[in-house]
Amino acid sequence: MATNVDLPVQPNPTQSVTYDPKSETVTLPPGVVSVAGVTVVTGGAELSCNSCMLTFGVWGSLVGLSVVALGLWDHSVYKNSGPSHLLTLGLVVLLTSIGLVGVVNGFRFLMKKRRMKARRERQEGNLVLVNDYAEVVLKRVTV
Repeated sequence: MATNVDLPVQPNPTQSVTYDPKSETVTLPPGVVSVAGVTVVTGGAELSCNSCMLTFGVWGSLVGLSVVALGLWDHSVYKNSGPSHLLTLGLVVLLTSIGLVGVVNGFRFLMKKRRMKARRERQEGNLVLVNDYAEVVLKRVTV
């Protein structure tokens, strides 16, 4: 049995974001989620994706190794003509997990290089004019 529900009529359905310069607060319309709100709710877990992915990759590799070992045992005991489904699944999980660990470590290496480059530039002097497209320093002031 369906009932009729009266939805409240909003006088201003398109509300905008407001900023109060005195208190430096931003007010969002109802139903809109900000990145800061997500960070507060999750405790900053979304900022640690790199370490989460590494952990999932390591655990996935261990699971993949276990399933490959079980698949090899299954293949040797039952003398199947081709690779068993269990062995194939284990190889897929293992290769995917090892690839994930490799990608995460490669990303960490690249970010570390970028941080070291930025640190060297800060030590050499203050950048005044930088061409972002070519990543070339046009002018530098030493202090």
